[in-house]
Amino acid sequence: MSVPREYRKAERTPDQLAELRAARERYQQEKPSPEDALARSGHEQLIPLGEVMLLHRILALLKQERERQQLTLAHLEERTGISQAALSRLETGKAANPTIDTIYRISTALGKEVGCFLQDAPRPPSKREPVNAVETRSGVI
Repeated sequence: MSVPREYRKAERTPDQLAELRAARERYQQEKPSPEDALARSGHEQLIPLGEVMLLHRILALLKQERERQQLTLAHLEERTGISQAALSRLETGKAANPTIDTIYRISTALGKEVGCFLQDAPRPPSKREPVNAVETRSGVI
């Protein structure tokens, strides 16, 4: 199942554009390590991109379900106790890191359940084992 993507051009003032350009230029000159970036951000730990993408996918599915049920954000606010503004930020991806509790409250309000499963992580190839074949979508070469 594919989730439709929405692209919107951000509207910025000339001052905001200048600030953004300066930040990008600083980044290109400094190229901070993940540890440096984390130290500057004030956060405790890095969040892997895959986890962020999974959360955004779950939130997109919850939005799709809300719309399927023809519920407004006001209805969802009543059911979850989460403000319409916060729900909107979650649905548009502007909320950086929603908690499991938040996702659970929204899914429960929609009469749905979010499930998780545990599986083995892919094992990285050992340096001693040469890679003889390349696996593609159509098979092994």
